Amino acid sequence: MVILALLIREVDVNSTLTYPMAYSAMREAFEFLDKKMAVNSRRMRTSILGSTLTYQAGGFREYLGYKTFVNGTFMSTLFSKDGEILSMIESDRLTQIRTGALSVLASDLTVRSYSSVGIIGLGKQGLAQVEAFHELKPEVKINVFTRNQDRLNNALKYLQGKGIKVVPTDMKTLCKNSEVVVTITRAKDPFLKLDYLNKGTHVNAMGSNIPEKSELYPEVVKSSSMIVVEDLEMALEEAGDLILSKKMGMLDESKIVAISSLISGKVKGMREEGSITLFKSVGIGLEDVAVMSALYEKVKSKGNALELEVSGRWRRE
Repeated sequence: MVILALLIREVDVNSTLTYPMAYSAMREAFEFLDKKMAVNSRRMRTSILGSTLTYQAGGFREYLGYKTFVNGTFMSTLFSKDGEILSMIESDRLTQIRTGALSVLASDLTVRSYSSVGIIGLGKQGLAQVEAFHELKPEVKINVFTRNQDRLNNALKYLQGKGIKVVPTDMKTLCKNSEVVVTITRAKDPFLKLDYLNKGTHVNAMGSNIPEKSELYPEVVKSSSMIVVEDLEMALEEAGDLILSKKMGMLDESKIVAISSLISGKVKGMREEGSITLFKSVGIGLEDVAVMSALYEKVKSKGNALELEVSGRWRRE
């Protein structure tokens, strides 16, 4: 029997994968993870000559898969549990949509009701954050900030072309006017101060997943009544914001909870009235596999993707 793998290119991802699809797939994957019916593997990095290959994997329902990336080039492979190669996916846009939907999911689980969000950072990932909140929470006012004026102008032009209204402002005003604040930058050093935030603000720190980078001053982490993460071990190993806070004696690890436990309801009532809460994301393989599987099923049902005969197994003639 010949198994044909689907080659899903970026243009197919962009035309097929939606933010609601990614949101639902990740929520289900975390539900499975809480029941020990899904798995996430630690990230691996291989570096040479200044370039790094990153590999992250997971398993969900009848699927296993991984995503790799080097210098902004993303490629993923999805397998059946029996080892057949189901799909090879160009995954830059997939990563953007996944990360945007994840930010909304974390906000919904932690804050539940909010009317304003502020996005700090307007690169590709930042624009996807704006798109995600616009599509999944259409009633929410979106404030934006970037230090680069050219990037702001380009972002506003792009968003206006898609009919998305945002309010550009300075960072302090953004924080004061936003119930949810999202940081999604390439910053190496902290820039978000506790003084900028209102009581009751929820922060999604999405930008750093290596120990050497941090977007938040440790005082923000220390003041958070609840710190939500995707994977407890990976967060403590990779999240520069948490690692810096721990080095300074400003991290209370008893406040850290898995997002899966919020979805399952095992953690309830931890958000104190008027307290700051934090979702510290590092991006994990399980999220990618969940979204990849939803995309694969949708593309397969449409029947318009390129099919390749790829087995990965030697067969004698």
